[in-house]
Amino acid sequence: MAKRYFIETYGCQMNVNDSEKVAGLLRDDGYERAEAPADADVVFINTCAVREKAADKLYHSLGRLKALKRERPGLLLGVGGCVAQLEGPAVLKRAPQVDVLVGTHNVARVPELLRQAATGTRGIDLDRGADSFTVPVESVEHGSRVRAYVTVMEGCNHVCSFCVVPRTRGTEVCRPAAAVADEVRSLVQRGYPEVMLLGQTVNAYRHDGVDFPELLARVHDVPGLRRLRFTTSHPEHVTPAMARAFGALERLCPYLHLPPQSGSDRVLADMRRGYTRAQYLDTVALLRASRPDLALSGDVIVGHPSESEADFEATVTLVEEVGFDALFVFLYSPRPGTSDFRLGDPVPAAEKSRRFQVLNGLQQRQQRARNAARVGQVEEVLVDTVSPPGRVAGRTPHFRIVHLDGEAGLLGQVVAVDITGALPNSLVGRARPAVVDSERSRYIV
Repeated sequence: MAKRYFIETYGCQMNVNDSEKVAGLLRDDGYERAEAPADADVVFINTCAVREKAADKLYHSLGRLKALKRERPGLLLGVGGCVAQLEGPAVLKRAPQVDVLVGTHNVARVPELLRQAATGTRGIDLDRGADSFTVPVESVEHGSRVRAYVTVMEGCNHVCSFCVVPRTRGTEVCRPAAAVADEVRSLVQRGYPEVMLLGQTVNAYRHDGVDFPELLARVHDVPGLRRLRFTTSHPEHVTPAMARAFGALERLCPYLHLPPQSGSDRVLADMRRGYTRAQYLDTVALLRASRPDLALSGDVIVGHPSESEADFEATVTLVEEVGFDALFVFLYSPRPGTSDFRLGDPVPAAEKSRRFQVLNGLQQRQQRARNAARVGQVEEVLVDTVSPPGRVAGRTPHFRIVHLDGEAGLLGQVVAVDITGALPNSLVGRARPAVVDSERSRYIV
C-alpha cells in the first residue's frame, strides 16, 4: 500500500500555497492523500504565527496527535510554517513528538526530511536564507480545480510594530516576471480559469525593472486566462499606475484587499504603518477614480496597546466612510519578537471584545445593505464549489459569494446568474440558460 499523508493548514493564502507545494512533493514521492490524521503515515501541520490564537492551534493539534503517535509509533509528525520559523527548536522542547521541523523557505526539503526521520534521526531545516522558489510548478497540488495560487514574492520590508512576518518570512525576495508568467501559462493550459498572485506585500513587487503594474499586465496577457486577482496589498505601494490597471486590464477583477489596520493617526504612527488616515482615504479615492465599482476588503486590529476609546472611534468612522465590502476584525495579541511585545496587553479582554462586536456589527449592517442592492441584478459567477449535490457556489468578479442550484458540470464555468436573495455574507441566485463569453463580455445562450 502507498504511504498516506494528511496536511493541516492554518493562516493566510501563502500558507495554503505552501501546503499545496508540500502535498505535491509528497505525491511525487509516492504518497497518497489521507482523509484524516488517523489514516495517515505522515501528518504535517503548516502553521501561522501572526496571532496568538493561530499559534495556539498548533500545540492543541500536537497534543491530540501525541496520543495517536503512542498508538502508532511509526507515525511521523511534521511542523512547518511561521511558528516553526519563529520558535525554532523551542517547538521540539514543547512537543518532543515532532519528527520534522521545517521553516518557511524550506518546504522543498519535506520529503527528504521525512525519509531522514523514518531512520530515527529528526529532520530539521530552518534556514531562512534558502531559496523558497525551488518547488517545480508542476509539483504543486492545487487545492481548487478553479482558482490557483501563484506566489510572486516572499517576505516583507516593512517594520510594523505588531507583525512577526519579517522574522518568519524574511525580507522581500521577488521571482522573475517571466517565471511568474510561465507558471500562469501552465495553469491555464491545465484548465485553471483564475489565478491569484500572492505576496506578503504583493504590490511592492519589483524585479529587474519590472514593477507590480507591469507584472499584472504581463500575467493578464497570458492567452486563455479568464480572471486575475492578487493579495495582500499595502496602502503605501498603491501607485497611480496600479490604480489605472484596474480600469485598463479587462481580466483583472475589481476587488482589492487593502488593510488599514486602524483609523487613528496616532495608532497608525505607533504601528509604523507609513501612512495617515487621510492618505489611506486618498488612496481609496485614487483607486475608485479608476474603477468606481472596485470592491474593497480590509483588516483592522482592535485593542492595540496604544488604542484609546477616541482612537477606536476614529476606526469606526473610517469603516463607515470607506464602505468596505468585507472587513476582518482581529483582537490584538502580543507577539514575541515584535516591538509592541514590550508594551504588554493593557487593553482589557472584555473591552477588546466590545470593540470587536461594535465593528463587526457595523460591517455586517453595511454588507447586508450592499448585498441587498444586488438583488434583481445579473452577476457573472465563476463556479468554484459543488456542495451539497444539486447546489453550487462561486464568486463574482467582485469576490462576492453566490449560492445557486446547479450540477457538478458547472465547476469552472462562468455563468450568468440572476440575484434573487441577499444574506450578510453572500448572495443567492438562479442561473440563466447561458454561459459567459469573457472575451466579448456578453452572455451566450
